[in-house]
Amino acid sequence: MIDPSRRHRTASGFTLVELLVVIALIAILALIGVPWMFGTLNRAKLVGAAKETATMMQLARMEAIKYSVPTQVLYDTAAHHFIAFADLDRDGAFDPTKDRIVVTRYQLPKGVELWGPSDGASEAANSIVGWDDAALCADALPGPIFEPDGSANCRGSFRLRDQNGNFLEVRIEFPATARISLRKWFGGGDPDANWFENGEQNNRWQWQ
Repeated sequence: MIDPSRRHRTASGFTLVELLVVIALIAILALIGVPWMFGTLNRAKLVGAAKETATMMQLARMEAIKYSVPTQVLYDTAAHHFIAFADLDRDGAFDPTKDRIVVTRYQLPKGVELWGPSDGASEAANSIVGWDDAALCADALPGPIFEPDGSANCRGSFRLRDQNGNFLEVRIEFPATARISLRKWFGGGDPDANWFENGEQNNRWQWQ
């Protein structure tokens, strides 16, 4: 006859084999889950930074319409942040003694950089497109100017990259309406091609 106390210990306890199986399962889940978790966090940072930049641009545009004064959103490479301001003296440059900041300066979160697909470093030539190119935009500034009628001066983009090599751009394609869109780079040899909004032409965003 089996001792009742012994039966109880067997039913309520774990054998060594069972314990090893549980540990192995936890290890497998960790191997699968940890990279997924970090990937999700990186993606959230990148999308959040792009949306924050787009919101800053929208607020600057609204300010231009409301107060009938040009506003700008520029990336300050010296301070490494975005700034939106009303260009009260209309000189195309931010002067804290003359101009008024529209919204608080925005610094990209850790792990997200101003970086274009063909760049070898952050804040290089392909990270700001159109607005800073004198051949494409007469003002040639590191960001858009919004006019009192709600239009933008030129088409262009701010391009952002996360640590996994995903790229998003905050884009103004049609200056007359100054519509701001978020587009993801789908790869390829041309850094200025294959940018799509999520679902545009059946291109669903996929992440590295």
